Amino acid sequence: MTSQTEDFSKIDYHARFHRSGDITDLDKDIEQTIQALSLNPEGDPCLFGNLGRSYQCRFQHRGTPSDLEHCIRYTTLAISLSPRGYPHLYQLFSTLSVCHHKRFDRLGNVIDLDKDIEYKTSALSLKPEGDPPMLSALGQSYRLRYNRLGSLSDLDKAIEYGTLAVGLSNDEESSLEGRLHQLGLTYRERFERSGNPSDLDMEINCRTRVVSLPGYRRGTPWQLILLAAAYNLRYHRFSDSCDLQKAIECNIRAFSLAGPADLSYQTRALVNLSILCLSRFEALGDPTDLELGIEYNARAYSLIPDNHPDNSTRLQNLSALYYARFTYLDDLGDLEQAIECSSLAVSLAADNNGDVAEQLDQLGHYIHARWHRLGHASDLHEDVVHKARAVSLTPEYHPGLPARLENLGRSYLGKLKVAKCQCDYRKTQQLALDSFRRSCMSEVGNPVIKLKSGISWARAAMGLSLEECLNGYQAAINLIPEVVWLGTTVVHRYQNLQGLKDLAAEAASTAIVAQDYARALEWLEQGRSIVMNQGLKLRSPLDDLYSVDFSLAEHLKKVATELHTTASRPHDSHSLTTDQPLPSPEEVALRHRQLAKKYADLLSQVRQISGFEDFLKPARGAELISAARTGPVVIINLYEPQGRCDALILQPGTTEIAHVGLPAFNSQTATDVRVRFGPLLSRGNLTASERGVRKLLIQGNISNFEDLLAILWNDIVKPVLDFLGYKPNTSLEELPHVTWCTTGILSSLPLHAAGIYGASRVCVSDYVISSYTPTLTALISSTPLSAATSILGVSQEVTPGNHASLPGTVQELAHIKAHVNDTLSYTQLTNGEASVEAVLHAMERHDCVHLACHAQQSVNDPTKSGFFLHDGTLDLVSIMGRSFKNKGLAFLSACQTAMGDQTLPDETVHLASSLITAGYPSVIATMWSVWDKDAPFVADKVYGALLKEGKMDCRESARALQYAITELRKEIGDDKFERWVPFIHIGS
Repeated sequence: MTSQTEDFSKIDYHARFHRSGDITDLDKDIEQTIQALSLNPEGDPCLFGNLGRSYQCRFQHRGTPSDLEHCIRYTTLAISLSPRGYPHLYQLFSTLSVCHHKRFDRLGNVIDLDKDIEYKTSALSLKPEGDPPMLSALGQSYRLRYNRLGSLSDLDKAIEYGTLAVGLSNDEESSLEGRLHQLGLTYRERFERSGNPSDLDMEINCRTRVVSLPGYRRGTPWQLILLAAAYNLRYHRFSDSCDLQKAIECNIRAFSLAGPADLSYQTRALVNLSILCLSRFEALGDPTDLELGIEYNARAYSLIPDNHPDNSTRLQNLSALYYARFTYLDDLGDLEQAIECSSLAVSLAADNNGDVAEQLDQLGHYIHARWHRLGHASDLHEDVVHKARAVSLTPEYHPGLPARLENLGRSYLGKLKVAKCQCDYRKTQQLALDSFRRSCMSEVGNPVIKLKSGISWARAAMGLSLEECLNGYQAAINLIPEVVWLGTTVVHRYQNLQGLKDLAAEAASTAIVAQDYARALEWLEQGRSIVMNQGLKLRSPLDDLYSVDFSLAEHLKKVATELHTTASRPHDSHSLTTDQPLPSPEEVALRHRQLAKKYADLLSQVRQISGFEDFLKPARGAELISAARTGPVVIINLYEPQGRCDALILQPGTTEIAHVGLPAFNSQTATDVRVRFGPLLSRGNLTASERGVRKLLIQGNISNFEDLLAILWNDIVKPVLDFLGYKPNTSLEELPHVTWCTTGILSSLPLHAAGIYGASRVCVSDYVISSYTPTLTALISSTPLSAATSILGVSQEVTPGNHASLPGTVQELAHIKAHVNDTLSYTQLTNGEASVEAVLHAMERHDCVHLACHAQQSVNDPTKSGFFLHDGTLDLVSIMGRSFKNKGLAFLSACQTAMGDQTLPDETVHLASSLITAGYPSVIATMWSVWDKDAPFVADKVYGALLKEGKMDCRESARALQYAITELRKEIGDDKFERWVPFIHIGS
């Protein structure tokens, strides 16, 4: 800067200082500028600016605090005197922001950080084209303020400006590495705070770009180690083995790139590899990974001195490997080694070491394991001491806090076993409850851990407070959408559901005890058929929103449709190949998570509109009652630990939820019935008379079957019908319609066939028309067509592969065609015409579909269940990936189309539910294998009853099926249970 005022001296001391480095030149420069200002009483922005710059320079060399104060004072004066358009204003703002940042570093006063941000923002306002260094610096200041105050909006701003800085930088720019690194750190911090997986994806993108920069070499090992850490974090969130493998590969590459001078990188990579080997052992169970992990740890130890600060971390990793080997081999020596290594690690770490809390938590865990093995009460007390200290050393917003609190809560529960008096017992129980509550309600951390804590919170409150117990269950159920996140594939969501077994039944049972039936209903709806309900929500009509905000509705519809489609990743194997390269699995996953984030943001936007506050939120009890449109809906909940079986009954025309206790039925009875049904549901060879791959072994077991159906009648169905006041009726047209909604193991039992068979015959079909529904949402979300105009018939008489011929399918489609008789549009795809793609496309164009072919329920992977067509399997995921509009009846004349997965009994993971999710509100399906000659008979009677006067009213599907089964029973006899019981109706 040059002053308008005449120079006080011809010597430029500031320039001479930069040449010579002599600090006395700065002293003379300051003295000279002060004298010049004394000759200009009105002040001069240029002189004040020069003076501030000189004080800043001297502060950097001497560190005298008064120089920093003088710099701030004179630079502020320069800005206040600067005219509009002053050319040096940008530099003045920049200098002032740096000085306030320096003063914040010295004194820690956040006001200086506010000023730093203010002046950087002012500087950038003078450069509309953007300035990457200043943008990046502003982002770092926001990140620094977040670390001080914890405001999430500061992290959002840090990412906004960091992203702009990176976007304006080119790959050849040397500073791009640092900007990407800082942006990656900021994304990581936001992920750790909010848990949004897309932030983790973006960190991985930043770090991947760093190690891919052209000509990049310096620092590569460290960036690879950071990239590996991000992959590892994502692996622990989503359990995708690809992420674990990439983390291993990055560390191996980092080790190989680190030269002899980079021992710290080599050590870090080896330590990380030992940890990753442990993770791989936990995933795959291969003990060689444990030995490899111990070997990597030993190699790391050989590279560093005994007094190295990393020894604490290395010892802790080694203790984890010994503990894993103890769990695998049950050798107490390994457990003692784990405790010894962990104790030494803790002793080497200071309380301000970021790892010490985790080390204390693990040490407590190992000691607790020793208590389980040896039973020494002193181990329980020591365990609690270590874990309580771990929690006390963990900041409130640390992502590890929920897990440490949960572990502490479990240790308190362990102490209950050695409580000396009732007072001690109650105090310890309350401490456990408080730990679980804090864990569950934390704003950060893994949602799986927080959900587990919610359940533990509720259980710990048993006997203390019923209200507190209900609060715990509510908090746990609120976390289900985060655990079974819409941003992952259907397959992955089903995997995550394994950890939620019985949650809905357990919570609902407690709500029923509290006589809070509406809450019980809500929890059963939110905690069962979760993936199916997610699919139904993505298909929800947006008519009301369109009338208020057309653009927002269109955007939401587009994102929901794409999200619904991409949920069926991996891509359809039947897609045609093209020259266009397919996206990598990681790219597909990233896109899917981005869509889920966008969908959540749009929902939040919609819910800010007046009248849409509850848009697509879980239905409240009052809304769920509306499911009883065509007759009563009976929800049966079974939860053994509380010894309860209950029916909640919804009826048209009333807002009351009725409760009927079913004390005669319990989990043991249900299990016995399920086991005795085993011959019907066990695997076997296909016989010539069956569709499917299961063999019915019913011969000689008719009395067995009668006994089982009698149990269902006496213990469940009859008490419900008695409550409803229903009596036997010989007129099919006058029979009321009841929809059964069952949970858990009950989902696989044929309530629709319950009864006393033989001389004193009485059965459910004498009283009501029966349907099933997997959820109440499925009934509320759609209504079958009252007048379907088109039917698609699909059959496979001869199926490629090891499948028996099904000649009955030819006759079956002939029956349908005869009933249609040119009154409806009818299309037939048989044998070679019935490819997977052809069938899916035809389903788009027809109101109803009839599938007559082999099918199976996959035991190992329920999402692979499907219909066997000419060129492959039309599987559950492919069907759920579709979103059909305005559909009617789907008649699944195949085997096992309503047989769920025993490992996920509450999820109704079967082909019939996939058709409901895809848009068919009414489905006829089978619980197990059906005879090939029975299927045409049933189809003939069903369509004969439905197709009247040239119309097909799909709302009468359940009644038509009951008529068909009644006729089949007349034909073959009631005692041929294996032939008529499997046919059921699901939906509206």
